Amino acid sequence: MQNFDRRKFLKLAGAASLGAAVAGSESLGQTASRADWVTSGEAAVDPWLEIDLKNMGWNLAQIRRHAGNRPVMAVIKANAYGHGLVAIGKFLEKQKIDFLAVGKFHEALQLRESGVKTPILNLGPFSQHEAEEIVRRNISQSVYTDDFMLLAEAARKLKRQAKAHLKIDTGLGRVGVPHGQALAFVEKVAASSEIQIEGIFTPLTEDDEFDRIQLERFLEVCGAAKRRGIATGLRHAASSAGILAFPQSHLDMVRPGIAIYGQYPSVREYQARQIDLRPVMSLKARVMYVKTLRPGDSVSYHRAFVAQQETQVATLPLGYSDGYPAQAAGKAEILVQGRRWPTIALITSNHTTINVTGAEGIKIGDEAVIFGKQGGNEINAEELAAWAGVSVYKILIGMNPLLPRVFREGEEIK
Repeated sequence: MQNFDRRKFLKLAGAASLGAAVAGSESLGQTASRADWVTSGEAAVDPWLEIDLKNMGWNLAQIRRHAGNRPVMAVIKANAYGHGLVAIGKFLEKQKIDFLAVGKFHEALQLRESGVKTPILNLGPFSQHEAEEIVRRNISQSVYTDDFMLLAEAARKLKRQAKAHLKIDTGLGRVGVPHGQALAFVEKVAASSEIQIEGIFTPLTEDDEFDRIQLERFLEVCGAAKRRGIATGLRHAASSAGILAFPQSHLDMVRPGIAIYGQYPSVREYQARQIDLRPVMSLKARVMYVKTLRPGDSVSYHRAFVAQQETQVATLPLGYSDGYPAQAAGKAEILVQGRRWPTIALITSNHTTINVTGAEGIKIGDEAVIFGKQGGNEINAEELAAWAGVSVYKILIGMNPLLPRVFREGEEIK
């Protein structure tokens, strides 16, 4: 890592906001070029995310092996859980992923417009206006109401078939055809020659006992359809939790989300570590100011921290506007020079302060790791989630989409 002094830091500060906008627009699928200082990450002043694609490839290989090499539908909704939708979609396509799943129509559209040709399932709703584009762009659509007829109409107009995955509600209770009414719905969709039933699926509640009941209900629907001579395509039920803890739910295809990104779906699975997952995302920043407080000096609004003795503190240009959870203040730790330092005072929109008393030579421009590795030490996203009292899902997905994202494959930077 290059050495930073205050003059270099201030010189780069003017470019930092531009770098965030460039990297952020790229993650949304727009065309943008990165300046060298943004691409390398070495000259970043504002916080940035590092995305380790080598670890993602590793995680995918572990999931495939654990699931008996079944087809995999990688869930990349919510900006690929904060990692960058288009970049992750393209990387997984290179890994020969079988399916991609998104939560919004516009996510599927962004992937197609970026050149991704892998089959994509939109798990979310769609409108009449979007139906034609779904068919034209060869996007598979989750259906569970008579809105499937909008797809049939669009397919007729375009003289092609629409692809659908039938969503069955076996107990999660959000959306989906209630399992007791599902057979009639399956028959109705199957009667439409404009619809190709590509798959049938259900989400599990991730409750050990109830998941088994859900799977029984789902298989009853699939079996009844088969007895009526209806081909329902790929059956899928297992998300990351099901892949790890409920092998009976693997069926014809698995649907991992959080595990692709190297995180476990629950504290229990994190402790069990049935498969070796490697975190893909790291959050980093640089020290923007260092000072020594005298007894009685304070930090932040309402004098949230008052020094009782001489205290050295460092301020980072990182806050809850970046996705760093404000509720972690006073509990979270941050790595600088390979050591953990406690946060103090409040986490505000753009600043976090750490107590670095006893450190030698911490200076402006030093790298700070909020979660990730530095030297021989590591803070993982699960730790930050525990400090904040939230799930690791909220940590990853909560990262500001405008944060620069530096994509690494091994030592190579993309």
